[in-house]
Amino acid sequence: MAIFVRTKYAMRDGMRVSTKREANDLLTEVDLAVQEEIVARIRTAFPEDQIFAEENGLHELPANRDGRTWLIDPIDGTQNFVRGLFPAFGVSLGFAVNGKPVAGGVAVPGKGELFLAEKGGGAFRNGERIVVSDVDAMGSARAEIDFSGPWDREEILQKFSPLMVAIGQVRCHCAAVIGLCSIATADMDAYVHVALNPYDYAAAMIIVEEAGGLVTRLDGSPIHVFDGGRGVLASNRLLHDALIDVIV
Repeated sequence: MAIFVRTKYAMRDGMRVSTKREANDLLTEVDLAVQEEIVARIRTAFPEDQIFAEENGLHELPANRDGRTWLIDPIDGTQNFVRGLFPAFGVSLGFAVNGKPVAGGVAVPGKGELFLAEKGGGAFRNGERIVVSDVDAMGSARAEIDFSGPWDREEILQKFSPLMVAIGQVRCHCAAVIGLCSIATADMDAYVHVALNPYDYAAAMIIVEEAGGLVTRLDGSPIHVFDGGRGVLASNRLLHDALIDVIV
């Protein structure tokens, strides 16, 4: 799968690209092919499980919101994938039970990285265990503020302007799985977004948690992936309360 995505990325000038909600909401032939392959494998191995995915009509909430559910984002960071600014995009597969991610994998083909985690088993990058940072001061911290598309921009600027002033450094990869996994590797200390879908963060959420971090709604409340909430706050845990104080 990663080899296929890397090959298509290298040949992206000839790739078929269409739009969904608006001009900045892109869909590529690779999104569709990757999702189709993952869905086929899940249905073969776990035919009774539910699937919630970004493309091809699988984005409707599952009938049983507490049931065994696979969450798929075939290419997270499609803009980065299409434009080639840098290889910050990933393939995300999470597995949730009772609305809580219990296992997840994120492949980052452009960097040759594979992140894996399961509840109680730790988090790993290419087989090596990873842990979050020990930064505990806002002035020394790095926060990923995902600026998303124009449809979310006004809300993002309203909610996160105080954070941009308070935090030491601000970054934006424009790919949720990259920002979240960067917390798990201690390269970043926090990540915020006002409007993520469950398939955007389910896999990376368990990776952050198993690396020692914390992932909640923006007000600090627990996440059920099908609770209807969309705001996500992730951190190395040490900064979480301070981040909430600034955001809320």
